[in-house]
Amino acid sequence: MKTYKGSCHCGAVTFELKTDVKKIIQCNCSICTKKGALHLRITTEEFYLLTGKDALVLYQFETRTASHYFCKHCGIHPYSNPRIAPDMVSVNVRCLDDTDIARDFEIVNFDGRHWQAAAEALKK
Repeated sequence: MKTYKGSCHCGAVTFELKTDVKKIIQCNCSICTKKGALHLRITTEEFYLLTGKDALVLYQFETRTASHYFCKHCGIHPYSNPRIAPDMVSVNVRCLDDTDIARDFEIVNFDGRHWQAAAEALKK
């Protein structure tokens, strides 16, 4: 398993993850498009919040199933618990240190603008 380290921009929130996952998700829904996140979905056992729990602010909308966390100091979105799998952690790959997205990961598109249909297609 590979260990990745990451943080928000100001460094108040730091985390580590241990995973072999190589596919990341690019979603075109309203929030993912605006924040520019690329998602690496992992289990809660693979994610370790090291510092900054008190610096995180929760944002939810629509069904309030997803939990989007932002640093209250710099506004960066390091991770979330996604609507499609709220018991997992979706790390924003753009917050990982020493990572070359094009070299290290395969990007898979998810049509979040048509969320319900895209989620149903995953079940097939």
